[in-house]
Amino acid sequence: MNTIVLQRLKEREKELNTLYKLDELLSVHDLTSTDLFTKLIEFMPLGWQYSAICEVRVKFEGREWASEDFRETDWMQKAELIIDNSICGEIEIAYLQLIREFNGSQFFPEEQKLLNTIAERVSNFLFQQRLRNTLKVLKTGNENSEGNGNGQILSQSSSDQHWKWRFRIAERISLLMDFERFGVKAVYLIGSTKNATAGPASDIDLMVHHEASGQQLNCLKSWLEGWSLCLAEENFQRTGYQTPGLIDLHLITDSDIKESTSFAAMINAVNDPARLLK
Repeated sequence: MNTIVLQRLKEREKELNTLYKLDELLSVHDLTSTDLFTKLIEFMPLGWQYSAICEVRVKFEGREWASEDFRETDWMQKAELIIDNSICGEIEIAYLQLIREFNGSQFFPEEQKLLNTIAERVSNFLFQQRLRNTLKVLKTGNENSEGNGNGQILSQSSSDQHWKWRFRIAERISLLMDFERFGVKAVYLIGSTKNATAGPASDIDLMVHHEASGQQLNCLKSWLEGWSLCLAEENFQRTGYQTPGLIDLHLITDSDIKESTSFAAMINAVNDPARLLK
């Protein structure tokens, strides 16, 4: 086999092993930032071509973690940590000396892709962790329920805890939603949560009145998808019911309201009207 091809295959193997280690690290939900970044800088160099001279530094929300010999050099690459569309930090890779350049760079193009992938996965982990922490703040002691391995509820102290929990979450989401950034005009609650009839497998039905551009709409959907997935996991821990997501999003426009089409007809309706959250 060609020597260059063999070398590239070995490098791809190193990259895959690095991603496996990352997935294993991120499987621990209660991982602190210090533990996360301390362990990250330990194994990341193993994924790069010249591991012996590869150093790592992570900057996150005013704090910094770096490998022992890290210093800024002429041979560096970085990727940003982006949480909820905000840059919160960055991961930097530095080679301490020049060994050999390829097309004007000492880094393979695949190594920048690897760094971007690591930064994206770490960012997603931190975002999900923040959502879980928000849910913990919203919890009350008498809301917990227990489930068995078959997903059946063993006990339920109060039949109205499902809708109350979901209602508070809906209020929290609408409060945190950046209307200007997402092009949103109003948020309404409909369905079983609004009607106080939600069960352990019920969705949170949100109706969003928007005038968003395509990019704004994609950002809005991504933001709510993060909430939806995290809430589904929280609901599973509470009840034993598994769902692909807990938020059912209904988008309406000025035209829908004017013509009273679809869900827009529920605004100011006489029977079963939508509830304005914000």
